[in-house]
Amino acid sequence: MTAGIVVEHAGTRWWIERPLGADAVLLRNDAGEIVSANPSTLRFPPDLPGQPAARRVNELRYTDAEWAEAAKRRAVLVDLAGVPSRSRDDVDRAARDLGIKRRRAFELLRLARSGCGIEAFLPVRVATRAKRLDKMVETIITHALQTHYAQPNRPSMQSLHREVAGLCQGAGLTAPSIHTIGARVRASDQAWLIRKRHGPQAARAARLLTGSHSGARAPWQRVQIDSTPCDILLVTAGDRHVIGRPNVTFAIDMFSRAVLGFSVSLEAASTLTVATCLAHACLPKDEWLARRDLPRVRWPVWGKPDILEYDQGPENEARGIQRGLRRYGIEAKIRPKGHPEQHGTIERLIGTMMRMVHELRGTTWSNIAERGDSEPAARACLALPELERILALAIDSYHHVTHAATGERPMERYLGYYRRPELPDAERVPPRLPADRFLRDFLPFERRALRRTGVALFKVDYSSIDLLPLWRRDNQQPVERVVVYDPRSLARVWLLDDATDDYIAVPYRIPHPDMTLAESEEARRRMRASRAQDRTERRLFENLAEIRAIEEQARSATSRRKAERTRLANRAARESIPGKPGKSGPAETVSGEAADMRRTTGPAQSAGLAGPGGRPACDAPMDPAAPGWAGQTIAPFSDVERL
Repeated sequence: MTAGIVVEHAGTRWWIERPLGADAVLLRNDAGEIVSANPSTLRFPPDLPGQPAARRVNELRYTDAEWAEAAKRRAVLVDLAGVPSRSRDDVDRAARDLGIKRRRAFELLRLARSGCGIEAFLPVRVATRAKRLDKMVETIITHALQTHYAQPNRPSMQSLHREVAGLCQGAGLTAPSIHTIGARVRASDQAWLIRKRHGPQAARAARLLTGSHSGARAPWQRVQIDSTPCDILLVTAGDRHVIGRPNVTFAIDMFSRAVLGFSVSLEAASTLTVATCLAHACLPKDEWLARRDLPRVRWPVWGKPDILEYDQGPENEARGIQRGLRRYGIEAKIRPKGHPEQHGTIERLIGTMMRMVHELRGTTWSNIAERGDSEPAARACLALPELERILALAIDSYHHVTHAATGERPMERYLGYYRRPELPDAERVPPRLPADRFLRDFLPFERRALRRTGVALFKVDYSSIDLLPLWRRDNQQPVERVVVYDPRSLARVWLLDDATDDYIAVPYRIPHPDMTLAESEEARRRMRASRAQDRTERRLFENLAEIRAIEEQARSATSRRKAERTRLANRAARESIPGKPGKSGPAETVSGEAADMRRTTGPAQSAGLAGPGGRPACDAPMDPAAPGWAGQTIAPFSDVERL
């Protein structure tokens, strides 16, 4: 704070006349009036006349040596500014010492007298050169950028250059070079450009992230859940035929980052997949691990979420899930559509699990580019129970590795919270939920009235003698009640007694084979399509039996066809061996399909190392006693009859 600086005091403009000390300074206004003021009450607005404008500098553009030189210049010139009787020779001497010209020295001296910081003494960088194109050409480039380049079909830079050149030629102007147009593209709003060319999802990836998740202060305070198709093909447990990709659902604790539970299903994401995942997460897992022969896995996790966070998928907003959340007092927090970054924790967990799945046989990878030439269907060998065991072991390993976000192992952080000395005894054990009914509270349901024939659901009557007390209580009047069903098995449903809040298991009124909800929907579709007059319960189960017969016939035909192809391939391989005694004519060779199978499975597998049902084994070792030709490649021929 030196003399001559313009300041604002009491809403008017003043000049500093002379500093008196740390608590007082003399000020002078335009009328020549002099007053004393406290320096802490003064303002230094940059827009007041006489106040030097603050110089904005990019610190990264200057080296440490340049900053040191600027500090030296300021120190020398501040000392010179404090000399009351300085002469031109003093300024010349300072200019020679600093290696600058006299004119520059006087400029910096004025900055020193006004109290500027070190940044004012940095070397002056040449500003960006102003645009030199014709304004009409600039307008054409902007127009072409907005209407031609910023499109979902993503035209190339060459295409934009041709568009601009054509417009300039029509206007009688000289077209700019492609490098000039590229500079204009780079100088445009990149967020807007990415959104126009690549869509909102790519624009979100380029957006600056602000803030963070609110987190949790205790286990089960916040739980995130999400479903995704699993990047692997599964086979049936019996004949090991490929049946498709499963769907996996995970639940993670935001406090400890421990995986609370998961579920694997061959169905798409639905109420059932979310309900089974919640039941697996909230209930003890000792029996579940014992049934899957995992005695060494320790997973002491159970409890009730305070807040359940999920996206706007229909499986999460289904009536069954919402009913279960209300019954257990779980607050639902729905992620806004199009903002996956708000559930980054569960998304990263899914990514971690999928990277592990990519190491398994039969993986489909995340996209076609990663898949390459691999054939997942030929390598698939895992059934659903085996995938469940692998995921449980992978989660157990995940629990005992330090998490980057918390700096602790998830399981140690989870269990360590309940061992805190200050925690009340009543909170040292998570709440135990009723295992016999928890899943039913989240399953899909319908409202049906109890009538004389029982409860009608999906064109089937359900009744039991256990409904007699309700029938008498309702005085034989139709009263609607909640009927819960499991889509995996419709052999029985559960009717909720509103008086006792208990579920009553109700089987078929007339004994029938069990069926799934998908089979029931297909049978009802066939019944509607047939326009039959007898659209009764009997006709529905006749359709179901016919569907299963067709499926079994197709499965048998497929097995016979695969066995025939394997037999022909083995015969062709044996007869095409050089030097083998047999026919003197040309060797019978492998047909097109057999050759394709041989190239897919390898010589050893096609020569007889096949698993049950004619399917090549996953890891069939080479027999040490096998003949020398077993590992040779059979050249393809075309003179064999086609299958």
